[in-house]
Amino acid sequence: MAGREAPGSLANPMTPPAEAFAWRLRGHLYRRIRDNGTVLSRAELAADLGATAAEIDRAFRFLADACVLALDCDGEVWMAHPFSAVPTPYRVETPIGAYWANCAWDALAIPLLLGTDGRTRTNCPQSGARFDLTMTRGRAVPRGAVVRLAVPVRDFWDDIGFT
Repeated sequence: MAGREAPGSLANPMTPPAEAFAWRLRGHLYRRIRDNGTVLSRAELAADLGATAAEIDRAFRFLADACVLALDCDGEVWMAHPFSAVPTPYRVETPIGAYWANCAWDALAIPLLLGTDGRTRTNCPQSGARFDLTMTRGRAVPRGAVVRLAVPVRDFWDDIGFT
């Protein structure tokens, strides 16, 4: 209906237990990504958490409205920032595991989030030149490398999939 927000949206907050479940789901999702390098499906999360599909969907909508997750057209997790559920040009290799990042910015964030070093072999989108984007002891290498953000950070969520 026009003018009505979906249940679980920020304009129509969830009940405290449902909101707590959404944040618990997020924590579980991120731990599983850390442990196995992949983003779980709604069905896998429901099985892991003993939840219904409706509970997972409400939690996903809440987390998407909170700009924590980006969902694909089927309602599955597309991005659990800084992790990507789909292959991208940014495969981050760490001593803990390998992960897909959404962009170069996220490729730097993943090792920081995991508290480890990491390397992403990718191509410069401008020149096509191959290079390694490396995070070593919390510092980006090569020194002087530039990650260009095409839009201001405040506008990322206007079109998060193509920012």
